[in-house]
Amino acid sequence: MTTVKFLRIDDRLIHGQVIVGWLPEIKPDKLIVVNDKISDDFMRQDLMSLSVPPDIELEFYSTSDLTSDVVTDDTFILVSSPADAFSCLDKGISPKRFNVGGMHSKDGKEEIFEALHVDSEDRKNFGKIIDSGVTPIFQPTPQNVPMQLGDIL
Repeated sequence: MTTVKFLRIDDRLIHGQVIVGWLPEIKPDKLIVVNDKISDDFMRQDLMSLSVPPDIELEFYSTSDLTSDVVTDDTFILVSSPADAFSCLDKGISPKRFNVGGMHSKDGKEEIFEALHVDSEDRKNFGKIIDSGVTPIFQPTPQNVPMQLGDIL
């Protein structure tokens, strides 16, 4: 197992809540975005990189290319779905903190809490995450009250 500082699910990936809220809170040395679409989209990578402070190393990986040897205990991993998060866990990556942020409304998803929309696939992957021994915490911003995701599901 390789430990990382923070793993966050947020379907918007890099945006204001991450940059203004979570990066100052977590203070990582490295931010890794794990997403199959973004890993090959260099224009979106460039746009995302504009908002990341220069003292934080930024890397992009597909779920298949991520390996535990590219992370350190001071890494913040950002994924867009529970499936991508479980893929990280399945590769031997163990987050000290597992955060669930915004999962927004899309066709086929039901709202189970404000800014938390899931479908059967999300529920299945959250179940696998919880069964692995990880306790996901729903907390969109550091200012929100943290709640165990299992209690919301």
